Amino acid sequence: MSLGPILGAKIFIYRAQGKKGLKSFFSRLFRLKAPLYVILLAIIFPILLSWLSSILGLKLSNTIWPETFTVKNIISNGLTIFLMYLILNTEELVWRGIVFDRFLAKYGFMKSCLMLDPIWWLFHIPLFLFPEGHQAGDGLVEFTIVIAFTFIPGWIYVRTKRSLFYVHIHHRLMNGSGQAFPVFPVFILGNKYPIWVFCVLLLIASGIILLSR
Repeated sequence: MSLGPILGAKIFIYRAQGKKGLKSFFSRLFRLKAPLYVILLAIIFPILLSWLSSILGLKLSNTIWPETFTVKNIISNGLTIFLMYLILNTEELVWRGIVFDRFLAKYGFMKSCLMLDPIWWLFHIPLFLFPEGHQAGDGLVEFTIVIAFTFIPGWIYVRTKRSLFYVHIHHRLMNGSGQAFPVFPVFILGNKYPIWVFCVLLLIASGIILLSR
């Protein structure tokens, strides 16, 4: 989930399509032209989702806002985590850039998302095999619901004409904002209300996208 995926992608594409395939792949990585509403969804939605999940989740659990999550800390931590993931974590380039892309050409949007879901889920299962479970404190139920997230980057990918830039940014913002705000249980003494609200809002957003299609 670090730099390994992009190295594997380069080898896979080069063997299948040669230099021409690699050139096309990296041109999509820097394809910035996209409708404004798609750009806003890709960039604003992850931050808004984490913010709302924190507020609603803490309110539902009658928990006060943690003192450590100041505006300054949220911004600095969010930017640090986002930039770290942006550079090191290249998994989205493979999920959308290769796997989903090949499914899409054969099966269409809905079936491609449904086929990618279990593959993506299984890929992350080793994270739950540590003695103390998932590092963020998520359970398998919450994580399985979060896998619905597949529909959102898939939609962004299609609407931006297969741009890898926006799905990569979007996924990294989901990671960065989720850890910057008090969402993940490990950062808020095991409180799962924020992550439950996060899951519900994510399902609603995914449902709206599916209905819009």
